[in-house]
Amino acid sequence: MAYLYAFGGFTLVSAIVAIVLGRMTHVAVVFWLGLVGFILTVIGFFLNKSDSVDDTFAEQLATFLPPLVTFSCLIGWWIGYAILRLMNRR
Repeated sequence: MAYLYAFGGFTLVSAIVAIVLGRMTHVAVVFWLGLVGFILTVIGFFLNKSDSVDDTFAEQLATFLPPLVTFSCLIGWWIGYAILRLMNRR
């Protein structure tokens, strides 16, 4: 249950950050940061291997940021982007 709370917390915080950033700047900035975050998350997920030696900095970073944190932040970011788009249509 703790992981579900952590997922919800990270998702909520990242959605709020995306909405606030989109209101301060432009919606396109939120989109491009989300796209870059998606690419980095996918790369980090594939580099997060189970071996005991992390040879490169990217592997060390992928080990440091667990998939629960990165994917929940990414999902929250895109939820925030969708809410921001809905808010700007009105």
